[in-house]
Amino acid sequence: MLKSLMERCCPGLTETQGAVDDNYASMNIDRQLQEWKRKRAKEVHMLLLGPGESGKSTILKQVRILHNRGYTEEEKTQYRVVVHRNIVDCMCAILTAMENMGMNFEDASRISDADNISYLKPCNAFQTLLTPEHGQCVQRLWADRGVQNAYDMRADYQIYDCAQYFFENVERITAPNYIPTVDDILCTRLETTKIVEASFTRKDMDFKMYDVGGQRTQRNKWIHCFDNVTAIIFIIALSEYNLKLAEDNKTNRMEESMSLFKSICNLNYFRDTPFILFLNKTDIFEKKIKHIPITVAFPEYTGSNEYESCATYIQNRIVALNENKEKSIFCHFTNATDTTNIAFVFDAVLEIFLENNLKAAGLV
Repeated sequence: MLKSLMERCCPGLTETQGAVDDNYASMNIDRQLQEWKRKRAKEVHMLLLGPGESGKSTILKQVRILHNRGYTEEEKTQYRVVVHRNIVDCMCAILTAMENMGMNFEDASRISDADNISYLKPCNAFQTLLTPEHGQCVQRLWADRGVQNAYDMRADYQIYDCAQYFFENVERITAPNYIPTVDDILCTRLETTKIVEASFTRKDMDFKMYDVGGQRTQRNKWIHCFDNVTAIIFIIALSEYNLKLAEDNKTNRMEESMSLFKSICNLNYFRDTPFILFLNKTDIFEKKIKHIPITVAFPEYTGSNEYESCATYIQNRIVALNENKEKSIFCHFTNATDTTNIAFVFDAVLEIFLENNLKAAGLV
């Protein structure tokens, strides 16, 4: 009733009050927008992309080690079956290759060792546990010259990069009380068939990183992760310049990686999205180029077989696939199993995100 009386007696006063209310509402919206911008500036959504076996999952493991709590003893123990399965798969890959290529053991008594390991191949992947006796079989096989010769020809068939590391540590790995180390976990290979997320906070910013499968059959899932992406981390394994794709055993892996990078990098959807390129597996690459020149993938290359020259050439070839000259590609050479190296690289990458997000929010 009082409000009605005031409106009849003092119409100007009510109009003024309405303007004040509108102004207050506008200021409140402005404050909310500014708060939203600040919150948004502190959120980074990173999408890990790249072909299968390039090292995406290993990068995600490093994030867990560096920025989260790492792995508990129970979680390490759960990786035991993965390590053991990797050993079986790798040795069986060599034995199958030897059979296909008509190669023989130097010592014929290794046939029984081969049978003991091959017997485990059809077993459920998550039920494979090796005994010390199995470990001795692997040790004897790995020491055989015929097996070594087949391993030297591994570019002609599919085998995990972790093979040599696990074979050389098989006595420790098959001990009854074995608990995988962090290095063991970083070297394991387990195909990613779902979207895996890792979250962490650094310098008052919230980071979310998504790993999706890199095999051709998994790439249809990528589109579901494109929304709200702050940056793309694209991973290419330098060391795979002489290997064939697991999916068809014909396509050169470096060729596949470059084709995939070109298609993703030049999507209009990511025109303004920061692009970080990890050229991974530098440790394997540096050893490999001493025996296998990069001309197997880049026949036009005329430089030396020195690491710096070869790595820089491949980097330049990949970066040149970016058709948007206003778009920067931030490149880093990485060894995903080296925690120190990844820590250094991530520090540099996180600084890029921090600056870009604050600029985008108009806060700097």
